[in-house]
Amino acid sequence: MNDFARAVSQAEVARLAAATRAAVTHWRRHDDFPPPVSGTGDRLHLGEVIGWLDGRRVPANRLALGETAGDTYGDRVRRSFRPAERPEADPSLQSLRALASDVCGGAPRTDYLYLLLCLAFLRLHDRDRWTHVTRHLPASGDAGTARQLLRFVVATVDASLGHPDLLSSSDAPPTRLRPRTFEPVRKVVVLTAHLGPGAYHRLLDEYVREVRSHDGAISTPTSVARTMVALLADHTARGEVTVYDPFARFGELLAEFTQVPVGEAVLQVYAEHPHPAELRLAGMSLAATGATPELAVAPSPPPGGAKFLLTNPPFDKKEQPTWLRRCIAALADDGRAAVLMPYGAGYAAGTRAYDTRRDLVEQGSVHAVVALPARMFPGSSIGVCIWLLRKPVGRATPVHMVDARHLGRPSGPQAKGVHILDAADIATIAATFAAAEPKPGFSIAVAPHEIRAHGYSLNPPEYQDRTLARASADDARAEVDALTATLDLPSYTTGTDEGWPEHRLRDLCEIRSGVPPRPLKRAISQAHTAREVVPVVHPRHLREGLIDAGDAPNADVDTVSQQHQLQIGDVLYVRTGAMGQTAIVGPSESGWLPHSNVLRLRVTKLAELDPAYLLAYLSQSAVQARIRDRSVRSLTTSLSTTTLGDLEMPLPPVADQRRILSALQLVDDEISMIDRRLAAARATRTAFTRHLADGTVVLNGRETP
Repeated sequence: MNDFARAVSQAEVARLAAATRAAVTHWRRHDDFPPPVSGTGDRLHLGEVIGWLDGRRVPANRLALGETAGDTYGDRVRRSFRPAERPEADPSLQSLRALASDVCGGAPRTDYLYLLLCLAFLRLHDRDRWTHVTRHLPASGDAGTARQLLRFVVATVDASLGHPDLLSSSDAPPTRLRPRTFEPVRKVVVLTAHLGPGAYHRLLDEYVREVRSHDGAISTPTSVARTMVALLADHTARGEVTVYDPFARFGELLAEFTQVPVGEAVLQVYAEHPHPAELRLAGMSLAATGATPELAVAPSPPPGGAKFLLTNPPFDKKEQPTWLRRCIAALADDGRAAVLMPYGAGYAAGTRAYDTRRDLVEQGSVHAVVALPARMFPGSSIGVCIWLLRKPVGRATPVHMVDARHLGRPSGPQAKGVHILDAADIATIAATFAAAEPKPGFSIAVAPHEIRAHGYSLNPPEYQDRTLARASADDARAEVDALTATLDLPSYTTGTDEGWPEHRLRDLCEIRSGVPPRPLKRAISQAHTAREVVPVVHPRHLREGLIDAGDAPNADVDTVSQQHQLQIGDVLYVRTGAMGQTAIVGPSESGWLPHSNVLRLRVTKLAELDPAYLLAYLSQSAVQARIRDRSVRSLTTSLSTTTLGDLEMPLPPVADQRRILSALQLVDDEISMIDRRLAAARATRTAFTRHLADGTVVLNGRETP
């Protein structure tokens, strides 16, 4: 330890901690950072600096080889002196885990881990109150004494956080523990005194894993949190800066934000959660970073609004519009919000969801939407977007759409783990967002009129392929003229820029999934003894608008509900995997059964929509791309009846639909004629080459060399 008693320069601190000099300069601005050693100029006492750095966790994207989540800069400095002495495991932590059953007394293990977090927090981040706890630790006692001690520990944490009344320690998780004797609890306190600097964050990671697997709790993944922070980092901050999370979960978003230098600004942190137990954890996590958070269980935005707002609110569909509006209302006039939303929030068709998106777009409150890869949350295949919001500006403005779904990598073996973004991925997303010029296929600034044309969709993938954009009438005419100069087409003229009125498919059709897997399997297995069998249409049988089911398996039709049987004019659409194949049911396929992976659209308003026109519309590659982009839930696509029903299609009158179909048939006839001529020309070349080469055919006239 003699090495730690010496005075060091700021440059030496940066070298020993493997940090930049700018980072050390930022650290020194904290009120509790050790002052220079008297009589040494600006040099610092290394031991005191290490003690302060024990509270500064190394961000995951800056961990060196061999370091683990939860390691601090203090750990790193010690290892620079004794790299070979780093233990692979904290023996005190192992001993504490072994006492779980003796302390729980039938309570969940998560309650015990919560107790360890409280003790580790006091031991590592509030030495004065830790000393107070150890001085009041009885040498012996009974079960009642043990429960009193548990309540005392929680109350001490609440006092440390500055909210002894707000957090209600009487029903905190540790108070639910039921140790039968006092001794195991005393041992827990004694062992906590020997925990290493990174123990709190290791325990927090363990607790989050445990409550996620047993209670379904959600914690924002580290790479998602860092991406949200990086997207806000470009926004200038001066003076007193407030950062607010109205649904703080475990404090992970705010804790990540506090690790980012904010220049000369003074940071004020506001964390909110409706449940005191979770709020206490958020408060401890933030205090462990050196922040002094204001905590609240009821909605309490910062006075004057938040400069920065980060949140991962509940994903309840009914509540999403409320959360979006609430976040915008909590901002300062120049504030910015990064709000995590599921993919579906960008295109959900419910009245509240649609009205909210429309209002946010028309008021200019949506600055950008960034689509992240699917499966970034453990145990869930859900995909998420980051919505970057601001106060209304009173007019619609372009929205920056970034499609980052292709970035990152699966973290587990055989690509089965959760998806993560590394530091380079996050930097790419942030740079793309900040860039003045769009990056085709990755980012684009979408004009308000185009968002309106897409039903106020805020789903970034829909706007990356520009074939999805509706062209002006003049541009459309010019494109068709250029492409059809050599074709014999019906006469056409320029329409209007508004186009045909749009209708949702669910208002025009009954959309139903195919036969469910279990009944279908049973029906196929009983086909050999059935009184009547019919073919089952699989996705592979949908070819170029028709059903080609020569190899289709048969099924016992009597074991399946009649509602699944196909009728003439039904339009079929593949719902999973390689989506997009479509076909229409003809007279010979009436009564057949659709496979589970096939959706059936039955037009219910034949006076408004011709089934053949519906088939033609759904067969467009641009429409299929739009449907596919709205169907991504995980690493594969799966189209629901709701998503397909929400699709809006331009709908001309039926008479115009039939004229359009006749015109398209003329084009198809031209294609068929050209295909026949092309096939004949290729066959001719093959035969001509063979016969010329073997001399059975010779050319008339011979050229002399």
